[in-house]
Amino acid sequence: MIKRALLLMLVLPGLMVSAATVRAQDLIKFLGPQHSDEIKFSPKYRIAYLDNGFSDPLKRQSKKAKKRGAPQSVLDEINEFPGSPDAIGKWIDEAFDEAAASFNKCGGALARFASGVSPASLSGGVTVEPTIWFEPALNSYLAGGYYPTTHSIRVVNIYYGTTGDYRHAKSLLVWEMKNHFATLAGIESEAFSPNWPCDAR
Repeated sequence: MIKRALLLMLVLPGLMVSAATVRAQDLIKFLGPQHSDEIKFSPKYRIAYLDNGFSDPLKRQSKKAKKRGAPQSVLDEINEFPGSPDAIGKWIDEAFDEAAASFNKCGGALARFASGVSPASLSGGVTVEPTIWFEPALNSYLAGGYYPTTHSIRVVNIYYGTTGDYRHAKSLLVWEMKNHFATLAGIESEAFSPNWPCDAR
């Protein structure tokens, strides 16, 4: 269920949620528990992130995803996540570039704004979580969120829900980075149309 930014502003000021909201369900850590508290930095922009050890997962629960009806492509991604030890840092940099590009395509004030956004603006960094988490104020489970008060992003590593919801950190990072840019620009977050952010207010 996608929560709209306007609703979120009324319900929980300061939290921007992507299409990553997931219904309540039996939580599974598809890549095992977190096992590292080492702060790392993305290679290009030096954005701080805590991957909680998921650059080298302890275990892989693809059988549990299969029981939930996950297609082979999802099982393969669970078994290969993240693909290389430096993948998560690269995804963060790519997400920053994609967010900037989405604003640059608009031209004018939004493009000028995007050219001035520094990676340091994400001062709270990125955290990769072992499973989805419950946000009491939304009464909902989330797989991704942007937190403007701390300028930080949280995303689940990889998740396949009982209702068929599939989430992957790489795409969640792009969505939440766009929310970061939108919040800094003072416009509606959550990509609500194909022409977002160009038609955002």
